[in-house]
Amino acid sequence: MFGLCKNSEGVFKFEFRRQLLASVCITIITFCHGFGLGWFSVILSKLQSPAETELDFVITVYEGSWIGGLSSLGGGVGNIIYGVMLDFIGRKASAYCLAVPYIVSWILVYFARSVEYLYISRFLAGVTGGGTYVIIPIFIGEIAEPKIRGRLTALFSLTLNSGIFCGYIITARMPYHYIPIIGILLPVIYMVLQIFFPETPMYLLARGQDERAKKSLKFYRNYEPTTKESATQFEMAFEKLKSDVTSHQANTVGVTWHDFCNKRAMIAFGNGFVLMWLNVFCGAYAILYYTSSIFVAARTELHPDTNTIIVGLVQVTGVYTATILVDRFGRRPLLIFSCAATSVGMTIFGLYGYFLQETSVDLSPVRAWLPLLNACFIMFVANSGLIPIPFVLLVELMPPKIRAKAAAVCLVIFNILGFVLMKMFPISLAAFGLYWPMWFFALTSVLGLVYIVIFIKETKGMSLNKIDPET
Repeated sequence: MFGLCKNSEGVFKFEFRRQLLASVCITIITFCHGFGLGWFSVILSKLQSPAETELDFVITVYEGSWIGGLSSLGGGVGNIIYGVMLDFIGRKASAYCLAVPYIVSWILVYFARSVEYLYISRFLAGVTGGGTYVIIPIFIGEIAEPKIRGRLTALFSLTLNSGIFCGYIITARMPYHYIPIIGILLPVIYMVLQIFFPETPMYLLARGQDERAKKSLKFYRNYEPTTKESATQFEMAFEKLKSDVTSHQANTVGVTWHDFCNKRAMIAFGNGFVLMWLNVFCGAYAILYYTSSIFVAARTELHPDTNTIIVGLVQVTGVYTATILVDRFGRRPLLIFSCAATSVGMTIFGLYGYFLQETSVDLSPVRAWLPLLNACFIMFVANSGLIPIPFVLLVELMPPKIRAKAAAVCLVIFNILGFVLMKMFPISLAAFGLYWPMWFFALTSVLGLVYIVIFIKETKGMSLNKIDPET
């Protein structure tokens, strides 16, 4: 089967096949995390309804906001824990550990006797989610060659959104207590598949295990010695990687506060903070996490679960588009397009909400299709750039000496911002209606567009050791 890839181009090219397979397999845990997010988006409105809940208790709007917010707080904790584990026990062992809190979270969902079970469950699921944002981009960045790194890293968002879509469908169609069984089986499959992939060559070189590193590089480069020339080229590639790792280690020895406070680092931190803010407050996550609740507020005539499934399919299409285009057209053009289009979609959503709630305008001719069409448009354009690309840039824009630590700090900020959004959005939706939150998201996207045009540089195809935010 894989022999068919010998004449393929791009990520399916013969020498890239194991990099692709490893990336697909490790992002299964991202699919699992997305599955849990999709479950929450659909199940929340059911658990808040005395007529629809399958549990012995009903969740209030306030409790629902805490369930959503605790997922992001768990993400911040996961960023820190797995950020430490990454260098302490290695990329491969850390990847195994991602599955543990996620499995426990579904056990708590199955045996839930009160809302506190769900609080702890979503916190633990968030820990796994936060860990994926730390481990997976670094793992893929260390095994992938620069020409396909963007597309393989974008698999993170593709599998996340595919998991959300499956979570939407299964939760809408399956009884409550069947879903945790699926939620437990998925990470078990993920752990079994990880057995077949070695530790990254860069981590092994950093630990002085040169022979294991060479075997690992041969595996991921799909190296098959056919001629003396190919063997020489591989040895040169290995020596260059070894030199890069040695240089990186020399640069990272004795990291001080000055390394975080110099001009280059401050520019990178500023870019990272803005990208995280824009990623969260462009509004796509609000639609993602509270899809059914938003369609209830929009008074659409279709069933909220049907709308949610359609939106989930569209967001998968959007992030697949980004996966294809990120290494072809670059990061910056996709971000610019995504920001501009998302601001338009959010403005339209806000206008719809304003006319629905504050005027007597008859919206019955458009109520059946406009909220759904607009939500689909927003999720497609946001997932074409604003959702996946900031995490690609987060690794690429940071100075090599502080890359891991700086990226971890930005991810903690991302989860703090996510907590604010998840906690406040349902409360704001109930207090102010649909239009004020949507107009806030539109304003954020417009300001983000201006910032990207002025300050964000293109990093397409550049070596991780050569990207400099000042150039």
